[in-house]
Amino acid sequence: MALITFMSDFGTVDHYVAAVKAAIVSASPAQQITDITHNIRPFDISHAANVLRSVYKDFPDKTVHIVAVDSMKEKSKTIALEIEGHLFVGFDSGLFSLISQKKPEQIAVLENGQSTFPAKDVLAKTAMQLASGQSLKDVGTIVTEMTELYDRQLKVTKREIAGNVISVDRYGNLITNISKTEFDKIIEINGVGVKYLIRFGREQFQSLHTFFSDVESGDCYVLFNSSGRLQIGINKGNASGLLGLSVDSPVLIEFATN
Repeated sequence: MALITFMSDFGTVDHYVAAVKAAIVSASPAQQITDITHNIRPFDISHAANVLRSVYKDFPDKTVHIVAVDSMKEKSKTIALEIEGHLFVGFDSGLFSLISQKKPEQIAVLENGQSTFPAKDVLAKTAMQLASGQSLKDVGTIVTEMTELYDRQLKVTKREIAGNVISVDRYGNLITNISKTEFDKIIEINGVGVKYLIRFGREQFQSLHTFFSDVESGDCYVLFNSSGRLQIGINKGNASGLLGLSVDSPVLIEFATN
């Protein structure tokens, strides 16, 4: 059977996470389930999308991802879909449109019935079916569209990359939508030796760091993280609190072109 991962905004204080897992292991005791996180901010689709897109490709192809976020949304459909070789089950909130630039290979609408706990009654059941090898057409009605949201867009020219903070992690690190891929493209256009200035809040840097430890405790660093996103942090400190920046705060890279 394929691996199942589980991500939610349920937290770990109540019984909800355990109830979903119990539904799975009661039906299939050998099924492997890996938690991604259950500390997504309640109803925060943007936070969930950032976490999911940062990690799902690290799992094997055909992994089934249960995404139980914003499950209280009125009349929200439950769906299953395939994106880049991975299978997802969750709510048609627009979240899945934010995790990849590629369109789903296939989408299926699931039957909710009258469940007041669809994560347990619908998502868990569907995840088990998909993990056992059933296809999307076996678990729901195939459709061609799902709800789509538009992520914060970069503004990229030869002279600058204008982006935003899209997530703040539990350490207060600021993760932006500026990718190393886009940065490298502009460097190539302008020449490897081109000078640049990174601006955010009242701070500015003329170079990138490689590791958090490149700066002393309490000092600010700017680097591309393991997901290829520009990250701003303070070594052993909270960058969001100390710099006064949060989600949507602007981040600018200016290039000294001739």
